[in-house]
Amino acid sequence: MSSESILPPLSVRPNTAKTRIQKLWGGIQVDFNLSTTLLLGAVLQSLLVLILPTRYAVTPAIIFLGIRIIDVVLVTKGFKPNPYLRDVVFKKSTPQVLDRNGEFNGPGQEKVAILLLAAKSNHPLGIFAPDYRTVDEFTTKMSAQLEDPMSQDAGFLGQTRFTRRDDNGATENMIISYWRSLSDVHAYAHSPLHREAWLWWDKTLSVHKHIGFMHEVFEAPRGMWEGVYINFQPVLLGATTYLRRGGKTEAGRVQDEWVSGLLDANRGRLKTSNGRRGLSGEDVEVDKFGKNYYEE
Repeated sequence: MSSESILPPLSVRPNTAKTRIQKLWGGIQVDFNLSTTLLLGAVLQSLLVLILPTRYAVTPAIIFLGIRIIDVVLVTKGFKPNPYLRDVVFKKSTPQVLDRNGEFNGPGQEKVAILLLAAKSNHPLGIFAPDYRTVDEFTTKMSAQLEDPMSQDAGFLGQTRFTRRDDNGATENMIISYWRSLSDVHAYAHSPLHREAWLWWDKTLSVHKHIGFMHEVFEAPRGMWEGVYINFQPVLLGATTYLRRGGKTEAGRVQDEWVSGLLDANRGRLKTSNGRRGLSGEDVEVDKFGKNYYEE
């Protein structure tokens, strides 16, 4: 069983949080449902028909649709790289939490805490609702603070953001973050920046009936968690990184490096659920299911 990550080490910590522009575009895409998008397109097309001769008015729509169709055909037939496969790890892989020195001490040997934090806009304007921008600003500041390389000492391991629309059509943004312990999550909750956001929310609660907040937090003991990814980009626990001090030598100087905890799960103990939890012997053997096609 190899203890080396299937991803190369990096000299700087990769940023797992989206930029504000990415979040804004994602929010607009979710806020604008299909009917709104079609109506906006119809209005723009009507304006072109009023301004330009018919031949020129319909040309842009035909050209853009043609480009989209050609692009799909080229990707489907293999003449053009599939953009959806960018950064995909085609191996069967498993996320493992490394120790504070960035070393792998065996499967499932570290505990992990998970924080689910979400904000939603129960308002027709979605992310453009009153004061929702303030929520986004606090979230952006806290994400940037956590993405700082020094945050590893505070127990923060990484985060992944999701945006969705609920059954009522409201926009919801969720961040799933990973920590070394529940006590680390609690300590950050009482840090100055989070307390500033907390105080702002409490003082303005009466005017924020349209803004929702939630959090859930869990701590999984060692040996009581595991995961596997097949044909997936690094995400969630698989996107966490760990500082390994003095990982390599360059020109006589010892350099730090950031390593991924994503390991090969095709062979050895890591190919079974019990093995990934750190169990061994009969517990691993009974967990096997038929032929291992991933070894081919």
